[in-house]
Amino acid sequence: MNIIRRNLKSVGLALGLCMTTVAITLLAVSLKKISSTELGVEYDKLAKQLDDAAKMGGLHTGPPGFKFIKFPSTQITAEIADTCVSKDGIRVGFEVSYQYLMPEQWIVDAIHKYRDYSKWSTIVEAAGNSAIQHSCSAFNVTNFQSLRNLIQIDMFEELKKKLEGTNGTNVEIHNGVYARAVSLQLKNLMLPTEYTDAVSDKQSVKEDITLAKNQRNQELTKANTELFAVQAETKKILDNALNDVNVTLTAADLTAAQTMFTFAEETETIQQAKEAFNLDTNGVLSYMANQLYAEAPTLRASIREPAKVSRRDEL
Repeated sequence: MNIIRRNLKSVGLALGLCMTTVAITLLAVSLKKISSTELGVEYDKLAKQLDDAAKMGGLHTGPPGFKFIKFPSTQITAEIADTCVSKDGIRVGFEVSYQYLMPEQWIVDAIHKYRDYSKWSTIVEAAGNSAIQHSCSAFNVTNFQSLRNLIQIDMFEELKKKLEGTNGTNVEIHNGVYARAVSLQLKNLMLPTEYTDAVSDKQSVKEDITLAKNQRNQELTKANTELFAVQAETKKILDNALNDVNVTLTAADLTAAQTMFTFAEETETIQQAKEAFNLDTNGVLSYMANQLYAEAPTLRASIREPAKVSRRDEL
């Protein structure tokens, strides 16, 4: 009897231990944890049923064997380094970084369509690359140098369309990839070497032209300065020459006037002598010769015969 009691007691302890183990096991498989930086949607593996709402970080209970399909609740950063074709057909390299996140209200639809975070993030990054490629094709290669900020804004707008869709938050007709675009940074642009060399050569030619124009202006200024100096010197010479001419003409006029006055006086004197002494032409000539001898007593003259030196006897 004691043996039976002991056996029953042992069986009871074993059953209790099994039930406790089962309870602990069921409790263990019915508890799942979500971190503070995650969102999770409960999925019952046995019933193959997905919950209709996301849960925040913490410890949660569910049916035995369930799991959480988790997505980050914080923004996610994607990096893209690739090439695109500009509007005028030139391939341009770029480096872009953008941030996106999973809105809580879209997470269930995203799981239905893409199953889990891994597949969803792959689709999101493919959509992001497509948006950037589309923006590239809207600009000429020259715009990549002068309109970089505008290109970055256009890339972000295209990213929003691709990720969020054109119908906003209406999930029933959602045509995006159930992601919210947060920001985008155009970190680098790499233009083709041939293009940058051509731009550099063009800039060098412009600088050479500007230098040539400046040198031409300098030479022109120098030539004008020399011309003004020559013109000033020429004017000075002309003024001096005109002055000298005026002085010479004035002196000549005065000399001529004096000579005319002297001749007039001489003429008047001879006329008076001719009338006073009743002289003919020869007498006048003799009178003038005597006057000459009187004014120049040392005058010597060599006169051949039969010239008459003196006409004194005729007076």
